[in-house]
Amino acid sequence: MIFRDYYRILELDTNKVTINQIKTAYRELAKKYHPDVNVGNKKAEERFKDINEAYRVLSDSASKKKYDRMWIARIGGKKKTNRIPENKTSHEEDTIFSEFFHMFFGNMKETAEEKIIKQNKKNPIKGENIETEINISIEEGFYGMEKRISLKTPER
Repeated sequence: MIFRDYYRILELDTNKVTINQIKTAYRELAKKYHPDVNVGNKKAEERFKDINEAYRVLSDSASKKKYDRMWIARIGGKKKTNRIPENKTSHEEDTIFSEFFHMFFGNMKETAEEKIIKQNKKNPIKGENIETEINISIEEGFYGMEKRISLKTPER
């Protein structure tokens, strides 16, 4: 999934715009890239779809706020650089895909401390199976019934 800059698609310079400015930008671009005006132009058709998607998100104030929060959290605060930091590889957290992946699955790498804690943590031991009999009538089985049972450990 690519996180698209809807403001750039609508040719707006900032996210500090009103709904009326969004509508105006949408209408101008929709006229310019509409498939009826650009018959057979696949690029114009794709651009028109992007413009519609951007308008659909930004024209609703609730979805615009959500989009702005996601943009600031994921993309907005980061500068693009060609340099790879010393403690990261090119396939790690610098890419938009990895940010999207980490958003849903978290950071999959464990530090040395986390591995030690995980190894020292005692895993629960599965207990033995317990079997018992509960007597019910045919009506209780058909209509359903709630019964309480208590399990006590037998003394040895």
